[in-house]
Amino acid sequence: MWLQRPVSVQGVMEHALQHRERVGVQDFVLLEDFRSEAAFIDNLKKRFHENIIYTYIGNVLISVNPYKNLPIYTEEKTKLYFQKAFFEAPPH
Repeated sequence: MWLQRPVSVQGVMEHALQHRERVGVQDFVLLEDFRSEAAFIDNLKKRFHENIIYTYIGNVLISVNPYKNLPIYTEEKTKLYFQKAFFEAPPH
């Protein structure tokens, strides 16, 4: 018997929007205001503050120097990307 809390579509959507508000989008193509330099910089800042240093613009990878060591090159992380297509995993 599985004891799971019912999940509403609205709850999932709200969580996704809150997550996006906190960490930004992983591809600048998805920005609502994609022509705005301010929106571009704001998205980079959000991701930087969450230690997410890689972001796509289509098939171009943007990298921001974190000025610290991050645990993003571990064997476990490498397995997440093994034999995956370009957009099947977060920017790396």
